[in-house]
Amino acid sequence: MNNTADHDNKDGSFHGVKTNARILIITGWMTGIYFLIELALGFYSGSVAVIADAFHTFSAVGGILIAFIANRISSRAATSEATYGFKRSEIVGALLNGLFLLVMAVYVMYMGYTRLGVEFELPTGIMLLAAFGGLVTELIAFKLIFKQQKDNINMKGAFWHIMQTFVGSILIIVAAVVILLTGYTPIDAILGMGFGVVLLWASYKIIKDAFNIFMQTVPKEIDIQEVKRALMKIEGVTGVRHIHAWVLTSNSNIFSSHLQIADHAAGERILKEAEDLLKEKYNFYFSTLQLEVVHTQSVADEINI
Repeated sequence: MNNTADHDNKDGSFHGVKTNARILIITGWMTGIYFLIELALGFYSGSVAVIADAFHTFSAVGGILIAFIANRISSRAATSEATYGFKRSEIVGALLNGLFLLVMAVYVMYMGYTRLGVEFELPTGIMLLAAFGGLVTELIAFKLIFKQQKDNINMKGAFWHIMQTFVGSILIIVAAVVILLTGYTPIDAILGMGFGVVLLWASYKIIKDAFNIFMQTVPKEIDIQEVKRALMKIEGVTGVRHIHAWVLTSNSNIFSSHLQIADHAAGERILKEAEDLLKEKYNFYFSTLQLEVVHTQSVADEINI
């Protein structure tokens, strides 16, 4: 049996944990400060639209806080009780963020629905001031977090909270312009409900990805049959059984398998070739391979792939 891992991660900064934490701190402070400014503008003007967007901003602060806490916990080293460490806390954070987004999506759609057909006055000047201030804050946050969210599900949850506030600012500007030009106030509710649908889809994707990781399904970028064929092409390998591939956390896939070989004398060479294949071609973070000359019946044959 042989274990392989990426030893570059001994310092605990697993796929940029320290960098992600710094980005989340900066983004959280920026968003939190602007929440207080926007909320003050909302109460000063009496604008429900601006107050609602301020609470959307507050939800983003909560989302970033969840991501930050999960990020910090995930950097803890493995122990005899938690042999994988606490890497999965990032996935817990992503799941919580997905559920948070789901609640916000329902809230936004409900709020829009209740305002349809209701006449109310919206001070467009304050709306535009609040929206443009929000855009500046959110664009800076986007620049900080965009790259990290591509391959980190926890950061993706935080990213979508910022996206929520960004689109909310855009919608306030659109609504304010339409109201200024036409006086048609229901546009605010209509646009808000439309954005609620976008949030609903985003929350579904994050929850689905987190759920699949907890269920230890095969990473979506991995074709198990292709990996099996590649291992079978190694000289001396006569069979590949009990293939299992799953995600430990974002961008870190794990693989295990039994390799049936013709001769134990070639075992070290076969292990080396299999390790290199799994790491270099399929980017597995960690693999466990068991060599056997004769396959023995196992009580786990019902999960033998």
